[in-house]
This record gives sequence, structure tokens and C-alpha cells, in this order.
Amino acid sequence: MLTKIMGIFDFLKFGDNSKPSRKHISFAKSALETVGTFVEKNEFQLHSKKIETYFTTIIWRKEEQYIKITASDFPTDYPYNYDIILGEGNCDDFFESEWDSISISDIQRMSEPNKKYNGYDFPKKREFRASLEKAKTELAEYGNGFLNGNMELFYKARILTNGEKKPERIIKKDKNGKVIVELLPYNVIKKSD
Repeated sequence: MLTKIMGIFDFLKFGDNSKPSRKHISFAKSALETVGTFVEKNEFQLHSKKIETYFTTIIWRKEEQYIKITASDFPTDYPYNYDIILGEGNCDDFFESEWDSISISDIQRMSEPNKKYNGYDFPKKREFRASLEKAKTELAEYGNGFLNGNMELFYKARILTNGEKKPERIIKKDKNGKVIVELLPYNVIKKSD
């Protein structure tokens, strides 16, 4: 009995979670067919696809713009969700993309401030297609300007969400020589020595 209970917490063990699960393979396939086909009609091209045990990340690019789908059903990330991210700049650099991107939910909240938008619940396997169709419809509605290169609404939502000025990165080494990257908060003013 104790062994069965301990098995519930196996996900907390450090191990290789990079092996794609059937659930995330199926989710990625549905996302590529539903959202991917739609954004590719708007001249975005598949840039990268990463499918793991608990996570999926798919990115499409058009010049400096990108659209990213992220999904997680990692046990400690409950409630499980996925989101559509709109961004500009380097989608492969975590620090850069954190500031340069917003969720489609950020534009929805700007457009309809009285409604609550927080991405999408990660659906059961049989509901992938219907959920992604809804997300695609909302991307078409709220992200239409972004898809067509009109960045005005995207910039307004990004400023409201992330601030006006991009945070500065400080790259330094700790006492053991390990490289550390820190971001200064948006409101820190650089002081000269």
C-alpha cells in the first residue's frame, strides 16, 4: 500500500521528462493542424517544435514576429493549461522573449476588461480539436492586426503587460565562476559609478 502511495509522487523524482508523452504528441499534432494551418496562411512558418512528457512548445515565425503555443500538464502546474503567445524579436532567448511577448489573453483583457481571460484549460485528449478551434477563432479575432503586420494593438497590450522599457540584463559570474544572468526590474534607474 505504501509503495502505491509513494508512486503517486514519482513525478517529483528527478529524471528524464523529455520523452514525449502520447497526450502531448496528440496535442501537438492537433495544434499544428488547427492553429498551424491557420497561421501559415498568414505567412508564418514553423520555426521549432518541442514535445516532452509534460510540455509542448511550438513556434511559428514571420520575420521578427512569432506565434508560440505553450502547453503544460506538469503535476505541480495545476490547473493545466495552454496559451497562445504573440511576440516580436528573439523567440529562442528566454529573457528576450519574456519581455517581447504577450498572451493573446492580454489583448482580450484590453478589448474586454470586464471579462476574465487567462489562457486555455489543457483539455482532455478527445477535446483537443474543439478547444484549439476556439483558440484559433480567438487568435483570428484578437490577433488579426498582429497576424497582418499591424503591431499597434500588440504594442499597447505589451506596454500594459510588461512595461515600456525593456529590462536590462546583467551578466556576471558567481564565486564559483558560473555565469549568472539577472534582469533589472523595469523601474530601476541606472546609476553611474
